[in-house]
Amino acid sequence: MHKDLEEGGLALPRYYWSEQDHDFMVAASLGDWPDEVAELLQRADLAVDQTFIFTHRWDMERCTEPVHFEGEINWNYRHHDDLEWLVMLNRARYMGELGQAYLLTKEDKYAEGYIRIMKDWIRQNPLTLEELEASESRSFNVKDTWRKLDSGIRITHWLKGYFCIRSSSLWGEEEEALFRSAVHLHGVYLNRAYTSHDRQSNWGYLETNGLFQLALLFPEFEESAVWRETAVRRLHEMAEIQVFSDGMHNEQCTMYHHEVLHCIFESVWLAELNDYTLPDRLRSTLDRMYTATLAFVQPDGHQPMLGDSDGTDVRDVLSRGACLLGRGDLKSQAYQHLDLDGIWYFGETGYQRYEELNPVDPAFCSVWLQDSGYAFMRSDWSRDARYLLFDAGHMDVIRAHGHDDLLHFSLSAYGQQFLIDPGRCTYMENEDRRYFKESLQHNTISVDGKTISEYVDSWRWKHEAQPLGAIWRSSDAFDYAEAGHDGYWRLDQPVQIKRQIVFVKPNYWLIVDTLRSHGGHEYELPLHFAEGLTLTQLRESGEIIASADLNGACASPVLRVIPLTPVNLSIESSWVSRNYNEKTPAVKAVLGQYGQGTTRFITLFYPERPDEQTDLEARLVQCADSYGRTVGEEDASVIEIKQGNRVDTLLFSHQGPKGFQFAGVHLTGEVLAARQYDGQLPESWVLKV
Repeated sequence: MHKDLEEGGLALPRYYWSEQDHDFMVAASLGDWPDEVAELLQRADLAVDQTFIFTHRWDMERCTEPVHFEGEINWNYRHHDDLEWLVMLNRARYMGELGQAYLLTKEDKYAEGYIRIMKDWIRQNPLTLEELEASESRSFNVKDTWRKLDSGIRITHWLKGYFCIRSSSLWGEEEEALFRSAVHLHGVYLNRAYTSHDRQSNWGYLETNGLFQLALLFPEFEESAVWRETAVRRLHEMAEIQVFSDGMHNEQCTMYHHEVLHCIFESVWLAELNDYTLPDRLRSTLDRMYTATLAFVQPDGHQPMLGDSDGTDVRDVLSRGACLLGRGDLKSQAYQHLDLDGIWYFGETGYQRYEELNPVDPAFCSVWLQDSGYAFMRSDWSRDARYLLFDAGHMDVIRAHGHDDLLHFSLSAYGQQFLIDPGRCTYMENEDRRYFKESLQHNTISVDGKTISEYVDSWRWKHEAQPLGAIWRSSDAFDYAEAGHDGYWRLDQPVQIKRQIVFVKPNYWLIVDTLRSHGGHEYELPLHFAEGLTLTQLRESGEIIASADLNGACASPVLRVIPLTPVNLSIESSWVSRNYNEKTPAVKAVLGQYGQGTTRFITLFYPERPDEQTDLEARLVQCADSYGRTVGEEDASVIEIKQGNRVDTLLFSHQGPKGFQFAGVHLTGEVLAARQYDGQLPESWVLKV
């Protein structure tokens, strides 16, 4: 059943805003989010002038360069020959923003701009019966301006603008008829063009969200009941196929995780707004996806740049999820007030509900997403938290948006990103695309200068590496993660790789990379640092200090990188891309070794506060077996870390679980730890049996 609004004799379901909320929405938008409103109005003013930029935080392929059209708009224009600019133009987020701008200002120029652009698009982009029939046998597109996922996105933005603009005196019977004819055609297309490939891809959700909204909002269309049933069935079946039980989307990419989450959010939100019942699976899937977002959100509120992802601030997404699902843990990492779009989704009632929702820390800090293979080691939920991401999962189900980043890790602390994934930069078939996707530009071991998997082109790989032996353990004192991969088994002299990471809470990480081969190889461990950081090497110890301070004033946190095995060090230039179409110079430190047989990198990563001067000493020491015999370094690595009156000792057995005596304790296992304070008995832990 629908809860109808009677407007001009025409029954319309609820969508996006209501008349009684108008004054409050305007006041809250301007009061809480003046900068965001100014950006919205800027883009809307440009669109009125037929000038387009794509700078909304969730514009999938951003472009800050304005492009202006005199007369009619060239809907097939590719700025810098990039198809993604064309599809961004045709996705039409500016149509929703023109509607918002009209309600915010009541200026007719925004309504006039919406109407003019709508008519121009409809006139220039007809869709014939023959093209519709052809779409049934095509995997992706009818034509560039009618790509399926873009059509699904476009219709949601048209609808947002429509429900605002239709109150303007400029909106008449002609405009209403044109609009209804156009959105009906979109419904026919989206209903017919869906394929089995879409079922496992983000495309399916982006298309079906549009179809569901059309079916629910225009019940007078003859096909609406069928469209609605079809859309609900697709939404339900895709939830099972596309979203892992750990809540991560199957393309292993934070940006497309959030695009799919957004589609499910809008479907659940709109159904509840109109008292329409969806299968329980959709709401529970949305809930799991939000929990996955909590797992990977960085302390600064941004998503990590995994796969084809930008470093987008996700606190708006968390705000809307907290409001819809009533989850205080989401609010704890979101904004204090409901975000700008959230005000328009939920109105005054939702805004007040969010204000009254108590933020609570999530039930976990460190967590392992077992299906997707991501481990997150986190000290706490503050903005100053120490945070490490470890990628021990497969590339992605479709192999399209994944990067060659097995065993990569990123690290941030005290409000500063230190080690990062460089991002994506572009979808164009060029050297930048290759650069940002290959393993050489991630914080993972390379062998003889070769990549882990073999890059074919922008969307394809050969000999894709598979993860091996992933292990996760977590306690109040330590987190432990381990994994390997088979990427270098293809070499004439194959190499077995294993990475082990211990988080000694809440302060630092120790990473052990073990490389085994019968042959001799050149090994490199690149460490890619965030832009704006400078690196200083202490020659006596080989330690690297990463800092944002150019003058050594120590006003910012630093990361101390301490190699405990002999390495050759070079500092090289690199790139970071936080947004599509952008790249910024940065630096990377490359730790190198030549080895035959078994080779190891043992590296300590210790972040320090600006006001902290840690009396830290780290060294390799020996241990004994259960009989008191000295154990050689080929059989066990023992690392002693002294800080003031505390000594931590970590032992990594290279011969499986055995009994060891070290640091005043006698333990059995493969990865062991002990801690002792002056004058006290040692504590001990078995991290891996």
